Amino acid sequence: MNQSFSHRCAANLRAAAPKMLAGVGALVLAASTFAAPAVVTAGDLQGWVLGDGSSGTSPAVISNAQAYQGTGSLQFTISATNQQPLAAYGFGASSIRFGDLLNGNTTFGYSYLLPVGSPPATSPTIRLLLSGLTNSTQSGRSDGSLGFYTNGAGDGSWHTDSLSMSDGDFFFRVGGKGQESLGCGMGSYASSFDDRRQSLNDWGSACTGAGSGTVDLDDAMVIGIEVDWGTIPNVDGSMSVFTDSINFNIGRNVGDFNFEAAAVPEPASLALVGLGLAGAAFARRRAVKR
Repeated sequence: MNQSFSHRCAANLRAAAPKMLAGVGALVLAASTFAAPAVVTAGDLQGWVLGDGSSGTSPAVISNAQAYQGTGSLQFTISATNQQPLAAYGFGASSIRFGDLLNGNTTFGYSYLLPVGSPPATSPTIRLLLSGLTNSTQSGRSDGSLGFYTNGAGDGSWHTDSLSMSDGDFFFRVGGKGQESLGCGMGSYASSFDDRRQSLNDWGSACTGAGSGTVDLDDAMVIGIEVDWGTIPNVDGSMSVFTDSINFNIGRNVGDFNFEAAAVPEPASLALVGLGLAGAAFARRRAVKR
């Protein structure tokens, strides 16, 4: 009796195996399709703009000098005269009011590398780009930004930061005037760089209710995301830093981008796709035999 039961179980498993494998194959194919980051190359920027925020002579480039999870990464190079290379992604019609992000599930992040031997510097700054700030005089892509960076000397290693609205390390800039103070008044800028930081939620709570001479963050629009040099160190000659794997979940704007010098699929992705195709092919063979 036990032997007969075992035989029936084995037969049932053999009959179900093709369906199970086909199902696994379909799931793997779907996962490899939807979970993989978008590959950004010089020939297909996927909506990104590479440029320079000041002189226009030192744009960011996609390079293989420091490959990260593939064939390349974004390279930002500065010198005494050429500064502020940047990479920006605009949200267009999906721009969202900053006040609508408060206390929500907004997240974004990136990976970065400072080469060995580079002078003490900031990591590349990742920013929320803002438009519609009351009384802002900035002309250009955005009226201001809320940015994040870390300080440190180069160690030649990749580091990753994942950020949310409750993280307390964001500084607020309005146009080109410098750092905005905690009070959000248009006349409260520091005379020199003021590394004042708090969470995005706290900035939004403090800078509400536009009045005369006041910046209103609550009604400002988040129009995109940017990575750039941030604070520029004094350099002798030129200096490069690198960033990659930029991701965000900001309102209706969701993105995960992998910057590559060449569009080469990741080995893990190839293996997953291969498993999915194998499962689908196995199921077809069983169907034909029947």
